[in-house]
Amino acid sequence: MLSAASLSRRVWALEQEHSGKELGEFRNDIFANASAAVFASVAALESYANELFIDHERVFPQLRVEVMAKLWELYEQKPTLEKFEFALLLKEGPAFDRGASPYQDVAAIIKLRNGLIHFKPEWFSEQEEHAKLSALLRHRATLSPFFPSSEPLFPRGWTSHTTVTWVVRNTLAFLLEFERRAQVDKRMAKFEGRINAL
Repeated sequence: MLSAASLSRRVWALEQEHSGKELGEFRNDIFANASAAVFASVAALESYANELFIDHERVFPQLRVEVMAKLWELYEQKPTLEKFEFALLLKEGPAFDRGASPYQDVAAIIKLRNGLIHFKPEWFSEQEEHAKLSALLRHRATLSPFFPSSEPLFPRGWTSHTTVTWVVRNTLAFLLEFERRAQVDKRMAKFEGRINAL
């Protein structure tokens, strides 16, 4: 998460440095840093979820080691959000509302990451998957100031500092909310100020 915050600040610096300029080579630096911030944020989610189960003796002390080993065998390849939901079930914490924030925002962030990692080109005039991702991001992302209003949010338009800030802050909000619901050690709270300094 600290890396994602640092990358977000780099996107802001690049936007400030090139403010008012026409789209140029600097666009590649913005795209690289914005994409890396998304990758780092989702990696933080994935590693946090995995650590819950690896550190099971502290997190789930009520369960026998062999039971946790079998549960991890069943859940290791599950999607990240399912791991968090399962951990809440084991901790007897209140479940996330799948239709509300922060769950919905993090689900959108993961879909954005997946769209970038497993990118499939589409013609501008024949977009399907790109259009779906753009629609998903419509009320969450802000178009980069270097693109015209006709630019779809995905695959390039979303790369504004405002959007990257949304990614980092909502990922952190999800983790903090998970900790509150699960009543586990507050791992993220000590970094909250540094992460939110975007």
